[in-house]
Amino acid sequence: MIQEEPEKFKELCEKVGLALMMGQKLQFALAHYYSVFHMVHSKWSKEKAKEKISFHLSKPMGVIVSSIEKDSPSKPELFEEIIEFKKQRNWLAHDFDEESTPFLTQGERFDYYIQKMEKITIHANEIMLKLDQIGEALIPVRGWAVSSSCNITKNIHA
Repeated sequence: MIQEEPEKFKELCEKVGLALMMGQKLQFALAHYYSVFHMVHSKWSKEKAKEKISFHLSKPMGVIVSSIEKDSPSKPELFEEIIEFKKQRNWLAHDFDEESTPFLTQGERFDYYIQKMEKITIHANEIMLKLDQIGEALIPVRGWAVSSSCNITKNIHA
């Protein structure tokens, strides 16, 4: 007879999946921020912006973070948040399983890891909201109308 998964395990799996997805969405937002910044300040073409977005989305998150640090200034406190998120995301992708398995297999620490996943998800969302504000401020400089935060992506991919 196959045993049914405990409810907490199902909840943790959902939270892990959401945290990983939000990490991907943040990487997407960072790649677009980087390209929009350069379209405005370095006069990149849409084609070059698209190339850079594709490049940054095909690499680990650290590559876009390093690119932003190198040549796309952001507010120091926002960049510190991005660095902290990258650490959390790397822990999730590379260390979570090994760290958590001894506890989870014993039915322990489910609530702790669920809360940790929720914090990662919330942190990603907060950073994306701040990037939206920065991006929306850049759009009028480029002559695009601002009606939603999706305009950055729409204008690059149009």
